Amino acid sequence: MRNIYAIAVKEFLHILRDRRTLILIVWMPLLQLMIYGYAVNTDIKHMAMVVYDEDQTYLSRRLAQSFQQSAMFDIKDNVASQGLLYRALDRGVAKAGLRIPVNFTKNLLALRGPKLQLLIDGTDSNPANVALNSSQAIVNAFIQKEVFIPIQVSPIDFRPRLWYNPDLRSTYFMIPGLIGFVLQLIIPMITATAIVREKERGNIEQLLVTPIKSYQLMIGKLIPYICVGIVMYLLIIGASSLLFHIPIRGNPLTLFALTLIFISVCLGIGLFASTVADNQQQASQIVMFFISPSILLSGFIFPRETMPHFVYYLGYGIPLTYFLKIVRGIILKGLGLEDLWDQVLPLTAMAVMIVGFSILRFRKRLS
Repeated sequence: MRNIYAIAVKEFLHILRDRRTLILIVWMPLLQLMIYGYAVNTDIKHMAMVVYDEDQTYLSRRLAQSFQQSAMFDIKDNVASQGLLYRALDRGVAKAGLRIPVNFTKNLLALRGPKLQLLIDGTDSNPANVALNSSQAIVNAFIQKEVFIPIQVSPIDFRPRLWYNPDLRSTYFMIPGLIGFVLQLIIPMITATAIVREKERGNIEQLLVTPIKSYQLMIGKLIPYICVGIVMYLLIIGASSLLFHIPIRGNPLTLFALTLIFISVCLGIGLFASTVADNQQQASQIVMFFISPSILLSGFIFPRETMPHFVYYLGYGIPLTYFLKIVRGIILKGLGLEDLWDQVLPLTAMAVMIVGFSILRFRKRLS
């Protein structure tokens, strides 16, 4: 234990003296959290719209105002011709164009079913679908508000409700995922580069000629980076609560304990990269090799259910896949360990295998 303690203290001092490492530990998680938290927003609102109102009546203007007041659309311009409306869509000035034809009000008051056209830019399918669905709801609300069609009583009392995120805030989905993403990005990076840097300088070989066993060396080196991961986790959780008001509905101790397992997986990835790489640049490239699949296949941004079967099952080999369900389940749904055991067991197995394999490989390479 004395040897492990000495190595751990030495590594702590090395981290504290390395300004670049301190910047990665303290500022990088907060910077990543703010960039992704504020910039990556899947709440589609305030889509640019142009209006071509040929009718120019009170009701046609009220209809245009209904789109503006919904917060889904922002009217950028009232154009004077159909050609200008098409041009605004072609140039990307607007995502939607509303055309209100002549005699719209006259036909509406006579209940003759006036025509109304909304042109939507479908190059991006997500906002296009939102515009399509919300525009229909806006028109229906306008008709009922102006009392042109009586409210019909449905034989089914259908009352849908949204659980866990009733306001459909995308930050509630993104921020918990960022905890796992930032940990998997930074912890393997600083672990791999720190160990490879010492290999480049010959410090590890000097330690091995002292009466320290190789496993004591590895444990002593990993302990400080576990603490680094804990500090980063606490920083991200604190910033998430302070900046984005993300509630933790589950047990914080359960979340902390399961995060430690994920941190162990991240340390194993960094240690594995250090056994393969001969310099710090190679170590960084190896770590980045694990990042892209984690973003694309884990469910961090894109739902895994929409992926092809082969890609879907490939995601089960990514540690972040399991941790995302754990962290989102605890933070957003208040789940406990009994609800998450099917995610915890594979993640724990990954931690044991990758850390154990990396330590054995590192010892073999040193020998």
